[in-house]
Amino acid sequence: MADIFPFERVRSGQRELMGDVESILLNRENLIAHAPTGIGKTVAVLAHTLNYALKKNKTVFFLTPKHTQHTIVIDTLSRIKKKHGVDIVAVDIVGKQWTCPHQVRNLSSREFNQFCRKLKRDERCTYYNNVRAGKLSQKAAKLVNEIKKNPSHSEDISRLCEKHRMCPYEICTEVGKDANIIVCDYFHIFSPGVRKAFLSKLNKRLNNSLLIVDEAHNLPERVRTLLSKNLTEKQIIRAIKEALFLSEHESADDLRDMQAILKELGDDIENKGERLVSRDEFISLVEDKLGLGYEDIVDGLRGLGERVLDLPNRHKSYSASIARFMSSWLGGDLGYVRILSRDKFLRLSYRCLDPGLSSSELFDKSGSSILMSGTLLPQDMYLDILGLNSNKTRLREYISPFPPENRLSIIVPGVTTKYSKRSDYMFSRYASLISQIALVVPGNMAVFFPAYHLMDSVLSSLEDGVGGKRILVERRNMSKQERVELHNRLANLADDGGGLLLGVQAGSMSEGMDYANNLLDAVVIVGLPLKTPNLEVKSLIDYYDFRFERGWDYGYIYPAMNRALQAAGRCIRTETDKGVIVFMDERFKWRNYAKCFPQELELIVSETPGKYISRFYG
Repeated sequence: MADIFPFERVRSGQRELMGDVESILLNRENLIAHAPTGIGKTVAVLAHTLNYALKKNKTVFFLTPKHTQHTIVIDTLSRIKKKHGVDIVAVDIVGKQWTCPHQVRNLSSREFNQFCRKLKRDERCTYYNNVRAGKLSQKAAKLVNEIKKNPSHSEDISRLCEKHRMCPYEICTEVGKDANIIVCDYFHIFSPGVRKAFLSKLNKRLNNSLLIVDEAHNLPERVRTLLSKNLTEKQIIRAIKEALFLSEHESADDLRDMQAILKELGDDIENKGERLVSRDEFISLVEDKLGLGYEDIVDGLRGLGERVLDLPNRHKSYSASIARFMSSWLGGDLGYVRILSRDKFLRLSYRCLDPGLSSSELFDKSGSSILMSGTLLPQDMYLDILGLNSNKTRLREYISPFPPENRLSIIVPGVTTKYSKRSDYMFSRYASLISQIALVVPGNMAVFFPAYHLMDSVLSSLEDGVGGKRILVERRNMSKQERVELHNRLANLADDGGGLLLGVQAGSMSEGMDYANNLLDAVVIVGLPLKTPNLEVKSLIDYYDFRFERGWDYGYIYPAMNRALQAAGRCIRTETDKGVIVFMDERFKWRNYAKCFPQELELIVSETPGKYISRFYG
């Protein structure tokens, strides 16, 4: 086992994971690890990977999709350093914009980067100047050396920098130059443009780096989003205002023509409608309508955008955004789809279907990569769509350390949220089953639906106070503070009959919230969160059918099952927890869906779940 494992006892499943990590590092391979909550995957993977990196003088990049997950990694590194006294330099880096002392939260990431470059170029950023006055200042060097002594959270580094009026991002990247491990976000490495600048600033090379990707079930969708671009009618309207403000009347006319082109393309599209647009169709319309070459038009808009950004206190340019979209539109067709849709405003999208277009090269160039999550099934899907080399990648599913007697898992057939079966009867049937379960669950329970409108349909048949439980409801667009308050209300009800939380799968309460200390005694998954089969989803299915002959599985069914299992995982968080998970939809029995369940999940199929739950809780 690893020389720097910080705990006395190695858990069940953890030993096997650590052995696989050791092996793939020695053989320069990759690992796709389905590691259920409770195994302790973060420390298991970190101990071996960091130990190997220290011996071989390599850099570990620990990548997460959310800032909150950085905390676990930094705390684990602190524990390793405290127990073993090992000489670790670690740094926690979040997006530059989120630590910037200026008021920049309303800017897009690209707009912020333009704003930042402009301030530095004009030597108007005090925070940056205090770090670098041509070279690293003595005060900054002193602060960097102080931070290197112990792993620190980005918030703590920001507070230190605020005290000394220094730029947190510049300080963090300076620490990163000597770091053995860098905790950062997906986009730092998986966004091609950001990666190049990020690694250059840190003086790091990808081929001398080891990648750990946490919550890797999120990765395909995140990479697709990073590689996608949009143009909206709203952007064009605002760009026209920019042109008029600068008395660029010709540019304003060109932008009006572009708005007319979107309307012409969308003539036969009703609200919520959409259509495919070919690459050449849009280019031809632009050139014919504006009477200029396509790339000349892009250059003109780019120049207009630069003039806008040169204005005092102006950090955003819609003209520049349009120029970037038009430039990206010249990209290839394979692995992408081009769609025009209408929802109040028209939107033209160049959507990525294939995350492997970016990630495959990344995984090939890095030393070894470890992708891990508690819901990383079926594993061959992630191998295929992320473009990992099958000859150099191991697929491993580890067994949960939870005592089987502490968990009850039930599939309830006879109900479904399938579109053709939705009815008032079906919604009242769901309400009746939820009520029966609430009567026998001793404390809190959560019910997660595929969508808000389905939740509302069932809610209308539920009575507040059923089983002595107060109903709490997640609503659309809740702020972070509102979600925390909802969580706290649930916690306060735990010893007072319990609460009945209603939310949605893939929502903030089902993925972004931790229910520690066995806060939930039961989780009910109502139906499958299958995406609306719009043009993008259909194109994704067709593309994966063409690439892997697994279109419906990879593009439709498996992602929905992943979201359902993520929500189900809110119930049991540690090996001492006890809880019930109920899957309410007959499709959970079907072979294509059932293969997504972890192998240790012993599922009972019953239309009367209440009797099993009553027996489970004695």
